[in-house]
This record gives sequence, C-alpha cells and structure tokens, in this order.
Amino acid sequence: MTTALPQKPFGSTGLCVSPLGLVGSGGIDADAVERAFHELGVNYFFASPLWPALSAGVLRLVRAGHRDRMVIACGAHVPIGAMVPREWALVTRGMGVGHVDVFHLLGVRARLWAAGETWPALRKLRAEGKARAIGIACDDGALAASLCDELAPDVLTIRYESSRRVIEAELFATLAGKRPGIVVSPARRDAVGAHVRFALSHPVVDVALCAPRTFEEIAEAAASVLLGPLPAP
Repeated sequence: MTTALPQKPFGSTGLCVSPLGLVGSGGIDADAVERAFHELGVNYFFASPLWPALSAGVLRLVRAGHRDRMVIACGAHVPIGAMVPREWALVTRGMGVGHVDVFHLLGVRARLWAAGETWPALRKLRAEGKARAIGIACDDGALAASLCDELAPDVLTIRYESSRRVIEAELFATLAGKRPGIVVSPARRDAVGAHVRFALSHPVVDVALCAPRTFEEIAEAAASVLLGPLPAP
C-alpha cells in the first residue's frame, strides 16, 4: 500500500500542500478523486468547468466536511478584468464553495494579459476573501520571472519537464526570499510517475500536477514522489 503523501508549506501563501496535485484533463472520475484524497493524501485540486468529473469529486469532499484540508485552485483564461468575477463564480458554483485557495490568470503569454484592470481584479478577489492566493500560469520562463518581480503573485504555475530544463536558469535561479508557491503543470510526453519525480526533484517546486485517467495512475505517481528526488546528474 502506498504511504500517504506528506504536506509542505506552499511558498509564502500560508497554505500546506501535497507534492502531487490533480487536474481533470486526463479524464479522472469523481470516485478516483475521493480515493486520492483519502488514501494517498492528495489535497491540491486544479478545477475547471471543462472537467466536471473532477469538480464532482471535489464537491463530494467539500460536502463531507473536508474543505479545510483541501487546496482548490482554478483560474480565468480571459485577460479582461471585468470577466474575472464571472469566471470565479462559474468555478466555485460547480464545487459548492464560497472561496478558492488559488485563483490564476491562465495562459499568460505577454504582459498584456495582466495589463489594465485584470491583475487588480485578481487582487480584489483576494482582498474580498474570495481567493486566499492569486497567481499566474505562464510557460515562458523569462516572462514568468519578470512578472514575478513586477506583480509579486502568490503562486506561479509553469511547464517544467526534462526537455525544458532552461526553466531552471530563466526562472528558478531568479527566485529568492518571499518566493511564490511553484506548481508544475502536467507533462505533455513523460510518463506520469517520471514527470512528477523529475519536477519535484528541484527544490523550489512545491506541487507537480498530473492528469491521470485512473486511480492506479495516481497511485503510481504518488509512489514515484515517495522515492524522493532523482540522483544528481
């Protein structure tokens, strides 16, 4: 039996997270989401209206009284400040929650995404208690580093895998002091277990997301996490 995953502080957010997180793009069902929480200790869930099965699993856990032990993340793809509250309401309604733990500005490809009223709209969500932390999701390491300096997000989600080690120099080496919580998005090619172990071998990475199809794939990923960091090359 796989031992439950330990939790660790999530950057400077004040939250504690499991090193493995779930997204629903792989087709995971609600039963497997519940099992991942209870049997493996997975507590980080990235939700979207596009993945109703994951949201249904999160809703079951919330209704069972586990909300305070969960870290629920979501976000908005639209870089328009007026759309941010609507996107927040759309996600939270589906999970039966009054707040999320992390709300991202997703798909950031240029500073334009956070310009105007967009980033202030995320800050307003945080100030109103609708999101405990706010973040950006950006796959450009140099841009992400610049935005971390400029915007000081609480959380950063980035694509980092064995074929993209340039992220280490472009981004990870620039982080110091009160760094954001770092989440690595699911790999596009690597096997689930290999991806999460590689990502979590870097000391600044807090959570590696996976997009499993079955509970067995989640358990495989959790077992890989428990093996510890990969040996230094």
